[in-house]
Amino acid sequence: MLGVLVPSRGRPGNLRRLIDAIASTATGEYQIYTRIDDDDPTRDEYLAIEGANITTGPRVFYGASLNELWPIADADGCTHLAMFGDDVVPETVGWDQLLITALGGRLGVAYGSDGLERKHGADLPTHYVTQTEIPRRIGWFYLPTLRHLFGDNVAREIGLGLDNFQYVPGAKLSHLHRWVDRSLDDLTYQEANDKAKAQLDRVAFETWVRTGKAADVASLLTSQID
Repeated sequence: MLGVLVPSRGRPGNLRRLIDAIASTATGEYQIYTRIDDDDPTRDEYLAIEGANITTGPRVFYGASLNELWPIADADGCTHLAMFGDDVVPETVGWDQLLITALGGRLGVAYGSDGLERKHGADLPTHYVTQTEIPRRIGWFYLPTLRHLFGDNVAREIGLGLDNFQYVPGAKLSHLHRWVDRSLDDLTYQEANDKAKAQLDRVAFETWVRTGKAADVASLLTSQID
């Protein structure tokens, strides 16, 4: 089963759109896991949404939210995990199985086309699928020193380190980002992309590359998938 992890804030409409899109396109078994903040002004709207396992708690931002969600998915028996934002809309029928199959039964990272490759290049997994075995082994799904940004860079480094980094352009996972005027530039975007905090995330990522990546990848290279 695929656990789709999708923290969200101030965007219940986006979550409904994503739930509907996944229901229309996923061909395997899946469950959506969402984490919202206690102080979200749209909290009650989220809690009225059906189709997702919704967890609430104090505000901890995107990365920490993902690290709260993956153990829940693991406990539910999810063998694979997807990292999604609430501004993603899967369009390809069977995208889930395409990405899982691309991993070839080995630990790795597989990702589709978000439609923004001209902005960030084709080698950045802005939204991806991996095995639950990976956070079990290293203790986290999203590098804990990150607040919001550079999680895709970490996923790329892990995939490359495992020699299993799979780009599947036929799996279209459209990212309706403010970059391309497909979403309003709301407070959630503004806080997520704050320049000072983005620099802190950059430093945290670069520090991990120098001091933590080798050990994390080594622990994964010795793991086996049942």
